[in-house]
Amino acid sequence: KIFTYKQIRKCEDYLLKMWSKHNVNFTESLQALHFSCRHAFFKSSSFFDSLIFREINDMFLFAENIRNGKFGNVKNIIHLGTGGSNFGPQLIYDCFKNLTTGPKMHFVSNIDPSPLSILTKNLDPMSTLIFVVSKSFTTVETLSNLKRVKSWFSKTLPSEVYMSKIVAITSNYKNALSNKILPKNIVRFNKSIGGRFSIWSAANLAIPTTFGTEFFKNFLKGGKSIDDHVSIDICNSLPFSLAERSYYSRLIKREFSHCIVPYLDALKFLPIYLQQLIMESNGKSFDQNLNKINSPTSNVFGYQGTDAQHTFFQSLHQSTLNTSIDLICFNKIQDNFSFINKELDLHAFKVLFVNCLAQYYSFKNGNVDHLSNVNDFKLVEGNKCVNLLLLEKLSPFSLGQIICLYEYKTIIEAALSNVNPFDQYGVELGKNISNKFLN
Repeated sequence: KIFTYKQIRKCEDYLLKMWSKHNVNFTESLQALHFSCRHAFFKSSSFFDSLIFREINDMFLFAENIRNGKFGNVKNIIHLGTGGSNFGPQLIYDCFKNLTTGPKMHFVSNIDPSPLSILTKNLDPMSTLIFVVSKSFTTVETLSNLKRVKSWFSKTLPSEVYMSKIVAITSNYKNALSNKILPKNIVRFNKSIGGRFSIWSAANLAIPTTFGTEFFKNFLKGGKSIDDHVSIDICNSLPFSLAERSYYSRLIKREFSHCIVPYLDALKFLPIYLQQLIMESNGKSFDQNLNKINSPTSNVFGYQGTDAQHTFFQSLHQSTLNTSIDLICFNKIQDNFSFINKELDLHAFKVLFVNCLAQYYSFKNGNVDHLSNVNDFKLVEGNKCVNLLLLEKLSPFSLGQIICLYEYKTIIEAALSNVNPFDQYGVELGKNISNKFLN
């Protein structure tokens, strides 16, 4: 253990305050209620919140209405959102798109006009719904894309028809109404749930719509299992250990980059999702008392294995740039896998798994003991700060575990440094400047 008793107590106190619904988002005077979403269907849980339950249940009812044909024959949904309103649903959808039982989901997040223009060329307006996801319903990128979607609709449909095809998912009901969204088409989620933590909430309407409510409940249960694990013994929990190793990596070994590599192609969006979670939460330099501090974050990057081995792993192994590393792999191939040739496919999966283990041992041990000349150009020193996360198989439950694990690691590191992981004022500056240029 490298933390002092005082640091451990600070961390424990912060989580207890969050779970007790104090305003741990102290700069915005808000609670952080994302964890309650994971307990929405466990009324005996101390983390249960009746308002969160109603919001998620309302989302489920709305999703079922779409799936049951109450919005007509919906074949495609265009999902407009950016940042936390986009990364979470897109990550889950990409992981399990072979299991979809509902409409096809298309994610548009960038204000660059090309993606939406290309997408709409091949879609039928009559069989298309629009999800507009924005907590404040003021996000420039999202509302700009909404205007363009309305223009696309208006070429073939009257306004009363196409407005019935636009669904708002937001915390700001009034702003949605001011954008002429029909009241019955507004799905609300709690204002005390930040965008990068909203993957568990009613903001994630995309997932029960495309996969069904039981799928989403299993995802929530995976996150809940980590809540239960942490709450039993915070300082001996896995997220605490990961936070401790991260603290050691940054402050002792001076490793200011952190690499996340999932050995599964389905998880290729995971490093991007975690990049936002970690860097937007903890990319801060002032604590609660306005003391200048070392930021409790690294520069996060990553890609899926084995592709990553042929891009940046050379630098991880032999450069002088200091980087900590997380490798994530699975014992078994996921359920409902579509085999081309079962024997060959299972062998390929074994090769994938073995590659992950080989890289783990290479980062830890290098090859110093195997070289007679330690100055040889083939020298790999090893002794990297590397974690291996090994899970049984990818499922909605295990993905929920992975995401919740990193959430707690991030929040614990914030607590240790006394920063607020739930605001993002640095993001607002660029928005304000761009608005000045446009006005």
